[in-house]
Amino acid sequence: MHLLMGTKPGRPAMIAAETIPESGTAVPADVRTDDRLCGRLWGLGQQCLLRALVPVATALGNRHQAAFGILVYHRVTQPTAGIPVPTNNVTPHTFRRQLAGLLRRGYQAWPLRKALEYHRQGRPIPRETFVVTFDDGYASVYQHAVPILRELQIPATVFVATAYLDAEWPFPFDDWSANVRPEVHPLSWRPLSTRECAEMIADGLIDLGTHTHWHADFRGRPALLYRDLLTSLAVLRARFGVKDATFAFPFGNKERGFCAPELSAAAQGSGVLCSLTTEQELVTPQQPPFDWGRFTVTSCDTAATLVARLSGWYTLFRDLWRRLRRASPSRQGAT
Repeated sequence: MHLLMGTKPGRPAMIAAETIPESGTAVPADVRTDDRLCGRLWGLGQQCLLRALVPVATALGNRHQAAFGILVYHRVTQPTAGIPVPTNNVTPHTFRRQLAGLLRRGYQAWPLRKALEYHRQGRPIPRETFVVTFDDGYASVYQHAVPILRELQIPATVFVATAYLDAEWPFPFDDWSANVRPEVHPLSWRPLSTRECAEMIADGLIDLGTHTHWHADFRGRPALLYRDLLTSLAVLRARFGVKDATFAFPFGNKERGFCAPELSAAAQGSGVLCSLTTEQELVTPQQPPFDWGRFTVTSCDTAATLVARLSGWYTLFRDLWRRLRRASPSRQGAT
C-alpha cells in the first residue's frame, strides 16, 4: 500500500493511495486552459469588458450598497525568461500594486472568518470591504505573497489541497506545461510544506482552509466529497490546530457543475464553515455562506479593474451576456 503523497518518512499516512477518486486528480478536460485559444480569447474579452467598465464604476459607484467581494489568487511568482508564462499566476509586483491600489481607493481587507461571523450575526458589512483568498497551496504564496500581505497588513485565507503538503513534485492538477522543465525554479510550481504553513499562520494574519484533500473532480459524487473533506479537516486539525475550517471548491465553476447544491450540502455536513465557488459575483446578505462567489484575479488586472469587479457592474454585464448567449438561435439549434 502506497502512502499519502506528500508524506515524509516517519509521518503516518492519512489515507491510502488506492482511495484516490476514480476520476483522478488531473484537470478535467472541460476546464483546461493552458495553450488553449478559447481560454485566451475569453480572458481577453473579460479584460476588455473590465476596462470599459472602469469609467462606469468611477462615475456611478457601487451597484449594490450591501455587498462585498472575495478575491481569489493561485500562484504569485515571477515568470522565467524564455519559458511559457505560468497559468493562474500574478507576479509579486502586480500583486502588490493591485492590493495597495484597492487600499488607496478606500477599500478595506477583512479576514474571511470575520465576514462569516458578521453574516451569521446579521450585521452589515461595510460596502468597500474585500477578502483575499488563495487556492491550491503553492509555495510561492509563502515566499512572495505573504511578505506583501504583512507589509500591507492584509489578512488572507489559503485553501490547501492537503494531500500534497510537503510534496516535491507539481500538483497533478497544475496544467502549466512548463512546470517540469529543469530551468524552471521549483518555487514556481512546488506545493507548500508543513513548515511553511506553520510559519504563515503564526502571527494570525493568514488562515488555512481546506481545498479538499485530493483536489479531484467530485461532480455527481457528494458522498466522496464528504469523506475527502473529513480527511482534509483531520490533516488541518492535527498539523496546525485548525478548527472549524473554511472551504473552497476545487475548480469551483457552477455552470460545469463543480459546486452543485448536493455538493454544497455534503460540504456543510462535513462541518466546514462555508463553501466558496469561483462564480464571479459579489456576496450579498441574502446568500448562504455555502454559495459565496469569488472573483478570480489575473495578471492583467489593475486596482481599477478590480474596483470594476467589486462595484458589481462587471457581474451585471456578464449575466446579460450569458442570457443573450443562451437565447441566441445557435444555442437553440436553429438554422
